[in-house]
Amino acid sequence: MRNNNREKKIILAMDKPLPHHVLRNMGNELHGIKIGLPLVLDLGVNKIKELLTDLDVNEIIVDFKLADIGYVMKSIVEKLPFADSFIAHAFIGIKGSLDELSEYLKMNYKNLYLVAVMSHEGWNISFTDYIKSTIKEIRPYGIVVGGTKLELIREFRKEFNDIIIISPGIGVQGAGYGDAICAGADYEIIGRSIYNSEDPVNSLKSINKTINDKVMECKGGVLR
Repeated sequence: MRNNNREKKIILAMDKPLPHHVLRNMGNELHGIKIGLPLVLDLGVNKIKELLTDLDVNEIIVDFKLADIGYVMKSIVEKLPFADSFIAHAFIGIKGSLDELSEYLKMNYKNLYLVAVMSHEGWNISFTDYIKSTIKEIRPYGIVVGGTKLELIREFRKEFNDIIIISPGIGVQGAGYGDAICAGADYEIIGRSIYNSEDPVNSLKSINKTINDKVMECKGGVLR
């Protein structure tokens, strides 16, 4: 079920660590936190788990952009039980890969996001039809559509009305705050604009206000 709470529409892309007390102070402003491979390699799984303990967020997403056979991907996610959701690539094929991962996550009450569109300029849109067919067959909890590709957000939202869309590339990569949500995304993923700030908590609050103001302007405050 899609979340219509417009007050928490940001997922923090934590590519470098923030102090635990700072993360706790962000709870009222965040939907979730996305953990990438660089942070896990820097800190290790146990320290990541400690850092995320007792945080008031709805979702911890592990973003390794999984792309392997089912056995290998299952071996990875089973080592990260603290996570609620995992991101995998959609183009790697279904049988023996995404089908096994999807089934494993469902059995363990975890969510699967598939990458539909990345945010960088070189993303090849010729994959789009195949990726859509994969989404229809796997029926993931959500998809990732780059916030720099607003027309593609609209396209995927029109075709997948009831699926969660999360959008990276907001801020430093060029996508404006609130634009992805106005185009149909549910959450915007923001990293460097927050964690590189001298005051991450107040930066987050300011960005959240900008997003909510933009949504009020484009949708009258009513999210799909």
